[in-house]
Order: sequence, then structure tokens, then C-alpha cells
Amino acid sequence: MKSNRCEVEATELDDAGAGVGPTTNRVVHVPNLLPGERAEVAIDHLSPHKAEAWGHVVRRLGPSSRDRVPPACPAFGRCGGCTWQHLAYPAQLVAKRRRVELALADVLAIETRGVTVAPVRASPQITGYRNKGKYVAGRTADDKLVLGAYAPRSHHVIDTLGCRVVAPVIDEIATWVRGAAEGAKLTAYDERVRSGELRYVIIREAAGDVMVALIVASGTSRAKLEQVANSLAGHPAVRGLVAIENDRRDGAIVPAGSSAKVLIGHGHLMEELAGVPVEVGAGEFVQVNRAQAAAMYARVAELASVTPATRAIDLFAGLGGIGLHLARAGATVVAVEIDRDAVSQLRRAAERAGLPLTALAGDAGDLPGDLRAQLGASPDVVVVNPPRKGLSEGTRELLHALAAPMVIYVSCGPEALGKDLLALAAHGYAPDVIEPFDLMPGTAQIETVVRLRR
Repeated sequence: MKSNRCEVEATELDDAGAGVGPTTNRVVHVPNLLPGERAEVAIDHLSPHKAEAWGHVVRRLGPSSRDRVPPACPAFGRCGGCTWQHLAYPAQLVAKRRRVELALADVLAIETRGVTVAPVRASPQITGYRNKGKYVAGRTADDKLVLGAYAPRSHHVIDTLGCRVVAPVIDEIATWVRGAAEGAKLTAYDERVRSGELRYVIIREAAGDVMVALIVASGTSRAKLEQVANSLAGHPAVRGLVAIENDRRDGAIVPAGSSAKVLIGHGHLMEELAGVPVEVGAGEFVQVNRAQAAAMYARVAELASVTPATRAIDLFAGLGGIGLHLARAGATVVAVEIDRDAVSQLRRAAERAGLPLTALAGDAGDLPGDLRAQLGASPDVVVVNPPRKGLSEGTRELLHALAAPMVIYVSCGPEALGKDLLALAAHGYAPDVIEPFDLMPGTAQIETVVRLRR
């Protein structure tokens, strides 16, 4: 056997969908190798920092895993998304639960009330569930426009039209957009030389209605954009088309504070959260799996044991998915969100629905004194739904100061969740419910709802 080759039997999957298995002197990550499968592997990269390596299958040894299934999407393995699609869904749920258990091992080790990680709540759909599609614009070798995603660890754009994970109407309209952009001779933006026009396309869907956002370089021809608009106006589902200029180099698709030029209809869609209509533009964050998110938010309200006397604080509120569910259940809610546009939309939605929810614009980890005063004293429950990196020291300090008898933590990052729960344990908080929810089938991502009591 050549010196750069070895035999690997995968024992688990990493976040990128590669099988991971030990060899004599290192752990090797191998794409398209499921747990229980063996292969002869050629090493492509050795970590200079630890005993890890990455390679590819040269020859398979033995049978395939019983959990191997045909991937749903034609671009699987090339676009870098949904890297677990070749693993049967029940096995995905088992692996996701295991990920949460490993991330919370230190927390569970000090817990004395026998709390365990519940089985993962399965998504009602494993394809067609995404209500938002994001596409990078690129060109093929024969100079045709591509809408897709970057290949892993590169800026080569892979065509993802035909994706089975987005709602079917999103893929249909993405195909229309590509044709319309080609017809208008919109050029794909080239980041290497900073030239071109079309950078990204965002397509949102709600109740069968669709909004399209074209993210373009400044100076893009208005006539070309109007030609695209005229083409898309013929699709019965298109309710809005906007153009947003973006010349930044930091990877932001829709920079904060960007203004949208409306070319067709409206610059937003109406999304329902807890039965409340909320305006959603191109840049606002909404969970892509609508049905599963609604189930998770409803479970948060249930765990909060809301009564008409409940005073709740919702930190990292976004557009109010959790806060509106709490208010709908009867709680008086103060919601804190750093995105001012989201706060404005949440305020309008709560006012229209007549719900007792006050939305404040601020950073939960660095609230000035006047905003802290508006939170009120002695809340019954505080809900936190932070970004993947978890809570800042300032947010932990705020939770300690609020001293609520109950905290409900909604996490999209199990590893950060584990660290935060240990920190909260030092303030007397212990979990009594740990329930994972799968909002992104085919990926390693997992949301976890944890109720903590003081």
C-alpha cells in the first residue's frame, strides 16, 4: 500500500458529512463514507496542529451501510449543503441526538435529577421544507449564468437548480430568474476582479406567494433590472421583486441597513408567526422550516407554563417567533432584538394583533440602563435564543441579574449550549427538560430547547 494510503472504518459523521474513523496514529475524515463502512483511503491533507487528516475513498472494502440511501438532490456532494442526505432519516435523528448528548455530557454529569436528552422531534418534511433559497451567481466555462452555491472550500459556483430541499415554487422561480437574467445580459459578479453585476439571488416563499431579491453591484444597469422584472412579472406566484446594492467584500449577502429598490409589487412578504401576520423582507431572519419552527415555538410556550399573570422576557427575539407565541398564550412579553428593522416589524405586528408585547431595540449582552429598566423586575420566565456562538458574558450577567425562576434556552449550537449551561449552573440553574428539534434534515444542524429551573 502506498505511504499516503490507509484503511479507514468510519464510526461517526462530522458536521461536513464526512465519515470519521481512527487509524494507527490519527483520525481521518472521509467524504461519502458512512459509519460502519470501510474503505482504502488516500490522504489529501494532514493537520499541522493535531492528529487529524482528510482523504478520499480509493476503493470500498466490504458492504455498504444499511442506512445508506440515494441523496435527494442532484448536486449532492458538490454544492456543500445538506451533507447528510445519503444517510437514512431515522439514522440522522439518532446521530443528532448523540451530538447533543456529547455536547452536554459535562452538564448531564453534574445533574442529579435524572434528566436526559429526549429523542429528536422529527421534521414533518425532509425535502421541500425550506421557505427561502439563497443563490450565488456565477458562470460556467462556456460563459452561461449559474445560480447555485460555492463548492466546499472554494469560490467555484455549483449549479443548484433542481434542489429538492427548497419549496418547489422556489426552485421553479430560480429557473425563471436565471433565464430572465440571461435574457437581460446581467453579468455574474466576479469577486476576484470585483467586476460584474449580479452577485446573489434570494427567493422567499410564504403561503404560495414569492418575493425575489436581486443583490447587485452598484452601477448595475436599471434597464437590465427592469427587463428582468418584466420577465418575472409573468409568473403568477411572484408578489415582489427588489434590487439591493452590495459592494462589500466581507461575505455579507444583505448588509445591515441596506435599502431595497422595489421593481415589482412589494418589498416584503407576509409571514405568519403564532397566527400573527409579520412583514418579512429580504434580510430578516426567519426559520426556514416553517412547520417545525412553529412546533418548537409552541413547545417553548407550553414549557413556560404561561398564565395571564406571566411576565416574560424574550432575548434575541428576531421577528418574534417565540415572543408572539408567549403573548398569544397570555403572557405579557418584553422582547429584545438588535436588528432595528425586525423590532419595527414586530411592534407593528403585535399592535395589529392587540397582543401585550413590547419590542425593544438593543443588544441583549450590552443593554443600557434605560432599556434594562424597561425589562421590569422579577420576570417569571426569560427565553434566550442566541446565535450559534451562544451567550456573551454580558447576556449571562443579565440573566443572573434578572434572577427569573425559569429560563428557557433555545439553541442552534450544541457545543456553545453545553458551555453556557455550565456557566448558568454556577448561578443555580439546572435543566429539567432537554428536547432537540430537527429543523434542517439532511444536515448536522440541530435545535435544542432546554428548560432550566433555579
